[in-house]
Amino acid sequence: MYSRLHSLTHFLIALALGLASLAVHAQSSNPPAAATIHGHIADQTGALIPGARVTITTADGKPAGGATADQTGSYSITGLPAGSYVVKATFSGFADFQSQPITVATGQIKRVDVAMAIEVAQQNVVVSDETPTVSVEAGANASSVVLKDKDLDALSDDPDELSNELQALAGPSAGPNGGQIYIDGFTGGQLPPKSAIREIRINQNPFSAEFDRLGYGRIEILTKPGTDKLHGQVFVMGNESAFNTGSPFLQNVPSYYRLQYNGTVSIDKDFLVLYEHGAAR
Repeated sequence: MYSRLHSLTHFLIALALGLASLAVHAQSSNPPAAATIHGHIADQTGALIPGARVTITTADGKPAGGATADQTGSYSITGLPAGSYVVKATFSGFADFQSQPITVATGQIKRVDVAMAIEVAQQNVVVSDETPTVSVEAGANASSVVLKDKDLDALSDDPDELSNELQALAGPSAGPNGGQIYIDGFTGGQLPPKSAIREIRINQNPFSAEFDRLGYGRIEILTKPGTDKLHGQVFVMGNESAFNTGSPFLQNVPSYYRLQYNGTVSIDKDFLVLYEHGAAR
């Protein structure tokens, strides 16, 4: 009887030691439980934001996990070892969210709710007043016209037609000085060829102290500055009766024609008419 009791005692001791050994071995072989970070994503009013992207990084910026908020605006990231983490959230139309470093222990389940602010787009609006104003400058009167560059190209090359066009633009004259043509400040000169004209001013500052009387209808022509190159222009103009309509009062319209030849050459500020001829019949 004693022998059997002694054997049972040894068996129980051996069983206890074996169970203790298995428990120690199991504890040493299983890794420590991982931590979890979860929560909800909402805006400043508390409305949930499904589809927001959540990423978790370590305190030194290394990626540790990520998830996308579901239809209830909740997210969960598991498998995190103990440490310090930063929660980041992004969603279109909202400013990016970034939390302060959050410390989690082994096996801890940490709740971190995210409140995202609506992104404010900065816009700069420049308000300018482009309302037409009335100028008090004498050179900005309503009938003032300045012709140069492409505007000059639209005028006729024929001196007579050019003079008529300028008189039409100047309108009715007023005062003894009105209706006159000034070429570089002088009157009575020959109208220069269009190629030598730099600028034409019509009715600009009719009250200028440069002129002793009122000058509405005044035409000022400024020629181009001098150059060291010889240049000129030649043109021919003609009119033939075949290109004109007939007369209902005449059965036979007499034939006629008109041809005009003109050539100019200029150097410095002077211009010279080399050849000008007209023939009519």
